[in-house]
Amino acid sequence: MPHDPAPDPHDDHGLRRPAEAPLDAARVGRALAALDAPARWPRLARRVSIEPDARLVVSLSGGADSVLLLALAAGAARKGRVTAVHVAHGLRGEESRGDADFCARLCMALGVPLVRAAAPIDPDAPGVEAAARRARYASLGTAARASGARVVATGHHADDALETLLMRWMRGTELSGLAGLKARGPLPSGAPEDADLVVVRPLIDWRREEVRALLRAIDLPWREDSSNADARFTRNRVRGDLLPLLQEHCGDDGVANLFAFAATVEEFEGRLAERTAPLAWDPPAYAAARRGAHDAHLGGSLARGALLRLPPTLRRRALWRLLTEGAGRAPSPTALDGVLADLGAGRCRAHDLGGGWRLQLRSDRLHLTPPAARLASPFDDAAHQLRFPYGAGVAEARPLSVPGALRLADGRAITAERVELSPGAPVPRALTAVELDEAELDGPLFVRFARDGDRFHPLGAPGARPLGRFLRDVGIPREERARVPLVFAGDRLVWVAGVRPSDAARVTARTRTRVRLELSGAADDARGARPAAGSLPEAPSR
Repeated sequence: MPHDPAPDPHDDHGLRRPAEAPLDAARVGRALAALDAPARWPRLARRVSIEPDARLVVSLSGGADSVLLLALAAGAARKGRVTAVHVAHGLRGEESRGDADFCARLCMALGVPLVRAAAPIDPDAPGVEAAARRARYASLGTAARASGARVVATGHHADDALETLLMRWMRGTELSGLAGLKARGPLPSGAPEDADLVVVRPLIDWRREEVRALLRAIDLPWREDSSNADARFTRNRVRGDLLPLLQEHCGDDGVANLFAFAATVEEFEGRLAERTAPLAWDPPAYAAARRGAHDAHLGGSLARGALLRLPPTLRRRALWRLLTEGAGRAPSPTALDGVLADLGAGRCRAHDLGGGWRLQLRSDRLHLTPPAARLASPFDDAAHQLRFPYGAGVAEARPLSVPGALRLADGRAITAERVELSPGAPVPRALTAVELDEAELDGPLFVRFARDGDRFHPLGAPGARPLGRFLRDVGIPREERARVPLVFAGDRLVWVAGVRPSDAARVTARTRTRVRLELSGAADDARGARPAAGSLPEAPSR
């Protein structure tokens, strides 16, 4: 099962120390001078493997941990390198507004831009903590992308890590969760566009009271969240009841031993990660045929053998991570068990992962397909999306003149031009550009999408077969076959765009005039790379 998420980066603990004196530039300036951030921050930055002057988004609640983190980063970095983000859920009324005002005054005194993000949460809904955490990380990811930062910093400290560790052990977790919080990891926003963002925890080695003692010493105030005393929340019970009990019966050595055990598990887990980390989704099979450039990141494919070469325990770990990354949501234990069972037994089957995501197990590859609603429609009439995979009358034919161009609704375009080349000149072998013998084209060109009864004679094949079978054989999932543009000449299908041209219209030694067809604005263009089957097969001479 997935491990428990990181604690709330706005969850600030300890006893409240009100800020009696005004929070102005002079007071903050004195605090920064006493803090000596230029000397402290580089060491903390190196601890989480970032450059001391890296462009950074800091999660700022107004609590002690986030206040110290922002002061350290802002006090050492060049102007404009640090942005603070305060996410308000509106759960505590006037107290929440006071937190936001405090953060605004602090950022003004520090000379740091502040992004105030509203993410209202229903206080009576189940799973308030988890919902708030998801909304907060989503807001942090949005702010990071807007500011050009690739790093989000949160104020988690050692006590947060220990609380998370205990919660995961009690609730159950994957092996990776046994190590508790890490100093650095992927941003857990779940948004595919945040896949290249990281979250760092520079204060992960500090104890809670060390943070507060330092702020008191430099006279830098902070805010406290009254909900930290609410026993309805598991973390608060662990903090207020379980940890004091451990301290009472085991002393400081007992707590230290828990940290040492977590460090041992993390080291072991790191060695295992070296086996699974290289696994990643390849672009969807024949991505250009299925996607516009802006949908390139959705879904993907993976060699089945890459998973089967792993021992079962590592296979589970790798698959959980891949599905979570690919779909932006963790698979349920039932779904994960089903996929693993079919993988081990050599079965080919489709699995519903929830939220409209599907995983198709083929003999050679796994294909992850997103919900149709997540993909831009190639049809002028989006209602055609409801008629997957085929249907009589779906997507009327549209003429393609030579020369000429036809733009699809999802941003892709098909162009046609006549080229005069000497016999024997090379023929393009890319998936997105083909040349056909004009003399073999039986009528005017037009473009449409698949219908029942369509047949196709692929280049290099001995004869024609049902189009659906051809698309299945090349690895295009059933759910996306109706997205593939088809170029016809009269009644004959001459190009499955982005996949393969027809054998009947191929260029030969006798060809005098060619028609060049090209698919642009497609997913391959965005990826900057071709899928494994990135070129056309050699055709027999005739």
